[in-house]
Amino acid sequence: MIEGMRKLWQPCTTRSSPLFLFIFFLFTAALIFSTRFFDTTEILSNLPFHSLPPPQNHTKLNIPVNCTAYGNIGTCPSNHSTAYNPYLDQDRPLSPTCPEYFRWIYEDLKPWAQTGVTRDMVERAESMGLANFRLVIVKGKAYVEYYRHSFQTRDIFTLWGILQLLRRYPGRVPDLDLMFNCGDLPIVQSAVFSGPNAPIPPPVFNYCKDNTTLDIVFPDWSFWGWPEIDIKPWTPLLKEIKEGNKMKKWVEREPYAYWKGNSHVTRNRRDLFKCKASLFYDWKARLYAQDWNRAARRGYKRSNLADQCTHRLVLYIHFLILL
Repeated sequence: MIEGMRKLWQPCTTRSSPLFLFIFFLFTAALIFSTRFFDTTEILSNLPFHSLPPPQNHTKLNIPVNCTAYGNIGTCPSNHSTAYNPYLDQDRPLSPTCPEYFRWIYEDLKPWAQTGVTRDMVERAESMGLANFRLVIVKGKAYVEYYRHSFQTRDIFTLWGILQLLRRYPGRVPDLDLMFNCGDLPIVQSAVFSGPNAPIPPPVFNYCKDNTTLDIVFPDWSFWGWPEIDIKPWTPLLKEIKEGNKMKKWVEREPYAYWKGNSHVTRNRRDLFKCKASLFYDWKARLYAQDWNRAARRGYKRSNLADQCTHRLVLYIHFLILL
């Protein structure tokens, strides 16, 4: 048994197989099952989740997920289908070569290219205080162990994204053992793990990274929803934005650049407000500070993104810089 476990954790050197690329991208390291994981996917049953719509002219894939209320220990029954539905992927034609952006998979995983990933590396993320929770997938079933509280419901919606992956590709997601950080900033500093005698960095998934960090990027939780500030999942939100964009032609919109958001959290956002119109000069920008507490009291009536297609330009300001 021990020898078999060792073989599971040995690094793989073959990189030519597309299947290996998919598995390596999801950071596979065949799991050594541990009884201390909670048998749970911990998803709130009363939140308005949205699953991916099925393609037209085909039978809807009906795989219910009946979870208990969110708590320390919960469970989702394993009564879902294990058969893959090819109709869900008809909009993704097969290609003899991998997409160009797949090269970033190798970039993100370069710190472990020579050593592979061991169980000790994974678990060091918890001992170093870098992870909010640990996600393990065994035979299509998700297990979660919580270490630290996540802000609002970031962890829940991140896990909801994993559940949708398992439902969309039943039987195709390999066994995984992943650590997640749910903070605003990347947390695995490359400087700490540089040098001849430096330890190998623990693999940690996060929502963002930069050139000085080694976090492995994962979709932002708000892609599946952010109910605390009334942000819908991306699929219905995109539909609403497209409809809002049709309400007024571009030439009929205000001839200014538009931005609205929390202006106090980052230096670059504070710098942006230096371009606010004044008595001396108009920079042709209409900038509005968002007070989320006030917006909540007003029912987010003036915070809907679909209603903000009123100016010719909309600015995007990155959040990462805090100083």
